[in-house]
Amino acid sequence: FGGKLVTFENVRMPSHQGAEQQQQQHHVFISQVVTEKEFLSRSDQLQQAVQSQGFINYCQKKIDASQTEFEKNVWSFLKVNFEDDSRGKYLELLGYRKEDLGKKALKDSDQVAQSDGEESPAAEEQLLGEHIKEEKEESEFLPSSGGTFNISVSGDIDGLITQALLTGNFESAVDLCLHDNRMADAIILAIAGGQELLARTQKKYFAKSQSKITRLITAVVMKNWKEIVESCDLKNWREALAAVLTYAKPDEFSALCDLLGTRLENEGDSLLQTQACLCYICAGN
Repeated sequence: FGGKLVTFENVRMPSHQGAEQQQQQHHVFISQVVTEKEFLSRSDQLQQAVQSQGFINYCQKKIDASQTEFEKNVWSFLKVNFEDDSRGKYLELLGYRKEDLGKKALKDSDQVAQSDGEESPAAEEQLLGEHIKEEKEESEFLPSSGGTFNISVSGDIDGLITQALLTGNFESAVDLCLHDNRMADAIILAIAGGQELLARTQKKYFAKSQSKITRLITAVVMKNWKEIVESCDLKNWREALAAVLTYAKPDEFSALCDLLGTRLENEGDSLLQTQACLCYICAGN
């Protein structure tokens, strides 16, 4: 029709009192439609992808044709939706590959070992002497079938812990260890005292600990991923999303990704707002 769109409309006019029938007005509208050939071509490509279920190839073409890094990221994340092991591949897109991290840790440990090996002979002798001394000290405290050891029940902290252990009072023993800042002993005894005591001990430990990664460790141990998503600095949104991808249960995964996306969207920073799109893709929203 030469790019023209014709539409018809019948408008029923309100009837007046005493009128036997309603009047109708008939309208004909002629509009000029501009055809976007490029848009129609993209629409055809999408329709073909839907019909053939060829979403992976469609997304890959979009990735190859992307003009910006953000556009490339969006299509890369969308592509992962149609692939196996989506969480693992999302992590890779965020820059976290388990294999690479393992190699990096091994490389760092090798460098430490190499630097230790370059120490002077005197330092090596001193280190060897300390190592032998430590082994000797450790061997003195290892359980032995032939020797004896003292069970102290004095009034000091060790004696009180001993008395608690002898009566099976793990909770008191743990509290005494925590009071004396013996965190490792407290955790070991809490494990022996059962899951409930261990959970309470972990909470007390985290309340006392003030390291830079305490809150992250707390969330990992207590499985409180909402704390990470709600409280993290949004500059670390990648790390927060990586934690959710790694640990969140299937029934909470989408909601957590959505929550992080909402925080990014509402922040007011245009750069962060664009990253919210990636969180929504992970959520399937």
